[in-house]
Amino acid sequence: MGAAARGIDLSLTVNHGLNIFAQNIKYLRREFAMMCLKIGFYRMVFMGYMQNIQRAVDLIESRLDDELTVDSIARAAGLSRWHFQVVFRAVVGDTLKEYIRKRRLTLAAVAVGETNRRLLDIALAAGFESHEAFTRAFKAMFGKTPKACRAAGIKSVMLRHKPKITNTYLNHLYRGITMQPTIKNFEKMHVVGLGGRFISAISPEANNLRIIPKLWSNYAKRCGEIKSRVSLVNLGVTICLEEKDIKSHPDEMLYIACTHVRNPNEHPEGMTSATIPAGKYALFTHRGPVENIGQTINYLYASWLPKSDYTLRKAPHLEIYDERFKPKSPESEIDVCVPIK
Repeated sequence: MGAAARGIDLSLTVNHGLNIFAQNIKYLRREFAMMCLKIGFYRMVFMGYMQNIQRAVDLIESRLDDELTVDSIARAAGLSRWHFQVVFRAVVGDTLKEYIRKRRLTLAAVAVGETNRRLLDIALAAGFESHEAFTRAFKAMFGKTPKACRAAGIKSVMLRHKPKITNTYLNHLYRGITMQPTIKNFEKMHVVGLGGRFISAISPEANNLRIIPKLWSNYAKRCGEIKSRVSLVNLGVTICLEEKDIKSHPDEMLYIACTHVRNPNEHPEGMTSATIPAGKYALFTHRGPVENIGQTINYLYASWLPKSDYTLRKAPHLEIYDERFKPKSPESEIDVCVPIK
């Protein structure tokens, strides 16, 4: 082989090697980006951009009935168009377009459930060009048509509403909750404790902070009476009432302040027992005072669940109170478990 031929062959080999190296670099960059997301990239984004995003959200909320452009919102945030869209999605969990659409649909749901305005007028005010397009989007977000929502009332769709992003909420997302859950399979367990009915934290008429603390206070005085408990860990069990159950409010649920026991038939007088079926749960960690747990629950159901590959499973919602729980402390931690399938 001549020198020229060997030179060409060497050049091809070098170029091939460089192409492979470049592909490997792209792969490594992609893997590194995914790793950053897994170990807390969102947290880093929060640290520098919460105020920028809050300014953007304030503009959006003040002009939800008007035409909104990415450029005008990015200017309000003090960021370039591209930079703003990347940061917004990282912080809020939705693209800008998704957030605006969900907020408009949430306000439309309130108008559908609480006023007698024509559905077409509500659809047009929410930015939809036709009743049909509005109905499709409404059903996709809330699980029922506007007509069905009007018949059942606004409370029937509040589980899936998109809450307004506030500075308090942004701070809670940054400091007070794990953004991605741990998926766990729980074995069947029996619990014993004190139960009572309450109105869920996602409802406008929520009374959970009035009812549930009293249950825990009474439970703390009597938990020593439970003889067959498995451990010192306490559980908060929320059970959705059946359609046949008589309710004082559409969002009424049953809460049991309790512990895991070996024998549910041996429970003190005045206490109640329940069985938690085996199944899969998404486990999030709520950090900070228990009074803020409603914000965590809103995030789970309004932001994480719709974007996940999971759907709700018909089973109790669980809270785990172990040695990390310290009432009123900003360092307190509670595991919040959502039944999924």
